[in-house]
Amino acid sequence: MTRNSDTMQREKLTELPTPIEYFDTYNSNNVYIKRDDLTDLAFGGNKVRKLEYFLADAKANDADCIVTYGSAQSNHCRLTAAAARKKGFKVVLILAKSNDKNLNGNYLLYELFNANIVWTETNQVRETIEQTMKELESEGYKSYFIQGGGHGNLGTHAYKEAFDEIIKQQSEMNTTFDYIVHASGTGTTQAGLVAGKILSQSTIDIIGFSIARRNPSGKQVVIDSLVDYLRMHKVGTIGVREQVHFDDTYIGQGYADIYPQIIKTIKEVSKQSGILLDPVYTGKAFYGMLQWLENKKIRNKNILFIHTGGSPLLFNYAPLFKENK
Repeated sequence: MTRNSDTMQREKLTELPTPIEYFDTYNSNNVYIKRDDLTDLAFGGNKVRKLEYFLADAKANDADCIVTYGSAQSNHCRLTAAAARKKGFKVVLILAKSNDKNLNGNYLLYELFNANIVWTETNQVRETIEQTMKELESEGYKSYFIQGGGHGNLGTHAYKEAFDEIIKQQSEMNTTFDYIVHASGTGTTQAGLVAGKILSQSTIDIIGFSIARRNPSGKQVVIDSLVDYLRMHKVGTIGVREQVHFDDTYIGQGYADIYPQIIKTIKEVSKQSGILLDPVYTGKAFYGMLQWLENKKIRNKNILFIHTGGSPLLFNYAPLFKENK
């Protein structure tokens, strides 16, 4: 996608802005949570902001079928299925094969939204996408493909807009955030936030805690998305690498490695605030944030954690919460 953001249309799926709540003081830091888990669609999450732009682009291209890719428990696929069905599209989800035979959580919701599912081996994703698109074309559909996680300039733009929203909210709250912290997956959310920082000349530092990807490749994915978006705006990209803080310290063994500290963090946050984190994304990132504040000896700062959603994953991993009492 190379169009200027001024021409990007939005297909409204949620009411914005999402609220910011004060959470607690931690090591003399004020911790706030931005509730992007409260976007209006299907248990909410950060992908709703991105889908508003992708579905508008799909309509502009006269598409009648949305195709995307993700894991068997993909938050992106859940919200894509919900949004696409709501807006009248056929939806096809290409999912990585899973060894989990008791699929609950997001997978249950795919079926409720009547999504067509195509399973693929992880080493055959590209071929499966191409074959699926060809088959849909032969059936008379005009398909529109959305990359996994809402990757691309439209997804980046959604979180550039979210950054602008945060700047306005902090002014209304009469406060100033020193750090914005979030779970970093495919990297588009982080790229958008950093783009917002650069374009507005803000001093807020953006910290992305990786849930799967390791450095240096994980950081490079964010940088590539950021550079592509800034070039679309004809903004110089010298020095952007230094603006991307991508921390892979708390990944554990990789994606969906749910170690005991994550479970403990989720339980403590829910008991204290009633806010539900998930064990794959936000729980891991929130635990990482607390450890990072401790290890870096950060004090007397205002920290904004963006809750990017994922609540249905709690149900798929329910046994872990019984095991880690």
